[in-house]
Amino acid sequence: MPIKNDEILRSIDKKEVEFIQRRVKVDYNNRLQSPLSFFYQNRKHNVTGLLGTFRGDLSPRDITYLVMTQDEDVYLLYLHFHDPSSQSCLSPCYWILGFRVLRAEELMFFFREERKMLVNMELKRATDFHGHLCPDLVIGCKAYELAMKTLCHRENLDGGFIVIAENTTSAIDAIQCLSGCTLGNQRLKIHDFGKHKYTFLNSRTGLGVQLSLREQGFGDEPQHIELEEKVEKGEAMVEDVAYLRRLLDARVKMLLSLGYDELFETVITTRKPPRTETFTDFARCHICGDPVLKSKLVNIDGLFLCRQCSSGLIRSSTDATRH
Repeated sequence: MPIKNDEILRSIDKKEVEFIQRRVKVDYNNRLQSPLSFFYQNRKHNVTGLLGTFRGDLSPRDITYLVMTQDEDVYLLYLHFHDPSSQSCLSPCYWILGFRVLRAEELMFFFREERKMLVNMELKRATDFHGHLCPDLVIGCKAYELAMKTLCHRENLDGGFIVIAENTTSAIDAIQCLSGCTLGNQRLKIHDFGKHKYTFLNSRTGLGVQLSLREQGFGDEPQHIELEEKVEKGEAMVEDVAYLRRLLDARVKMLLSLGYDELFETVITTRKPPRTETFTDFARCHICGDPVLKSKLVNIDGLFLCRQCSSGLIRSSTDATRH
C-alpha cells in the first residue's frame, strides 16, 4: 500500500522522527489485517488510518505498519515473528513501536525550508487537482505552458483548442486542469502509445503544435528501477519508499529547472480537428446485448458488435482456422 502523504515520506527519509524502539501491546484486526490501537506511555492510542504496509527488515516474515492516531500523529509499528524452528518458549511474535514522525511545528524552520518546492501557481493548481507533485505532472504543466505560448503567438485562440495526448500518465491531469480540455467535453483525445507526445490544435483553424519530450537522463535510473520493482512486488521497506520519494523530488526539481527547448521537440502542424461525437444514438450489440454508441459498433458480416465481442469473435475465428 503506497503512502499518499509525500511530506511524511520526506520526514522519514531525513530522519525527522522521534525514535522510540519499545515493545508495545497492540489490538489487531485479523479480518482487516490492520492494527486498531496500541498502548504507549500509559495511554491507549487509537489508530484512525493505515498509511502504508511494508516488509520488515529483521526477517522476511516481519511486517511494518505506518499508522495515524486520533491525535493525527504518525507512528511506525513493527510486527516481528520469531523463527519457527527456534526452541524459544517466547511468544511467536511481538510488536515494536519504532518511531513517531515529527509534526511540522516541531521542526526547525530552516530544516523545512530547504525541501520546499518553489512552484508557479499553475503547477500548484495542477498539484492540488492531482493530489501530489510528481515528474509527469511537471511535464504536463510545461507542455501546456509551451503550447499556449506558441499558439497564442501565432493566432487567436478564442474558438478554443483540442489536445491529443499519447499516454495516460499524471501529465494528463495537469493538462486537463490547466486547459479545461477533458475527456467529457471531448476536447481531450487520448491514444495511449506510451509516449510523452502532445498535439494542441486550434479547434477552429486546425493550426497546432506537436510537442515530443526529449530523452532525459536523471542519473538515478538503476536505483529508481530497483525501488519501483520492490514496491510493485510488495518487498519494499518504509525506508525504500521514502528514498524513492527523494529521487522523485530530485527529478521534479531538475525538470522545473529545464527550459522548454531542453524538454520538448516542437513541430508546427496543421490537421483537421477530431470531430465531436453525439452520445444519443445507441444500438444493441448482437452478441452481448449491451447498448453501444453506433459510432463504436463494428460491422462483421452484417452483425453489429461492440469492440469486446468483435475481438472475441475474431480470436475465435483465428483459432478455428489454425486448428
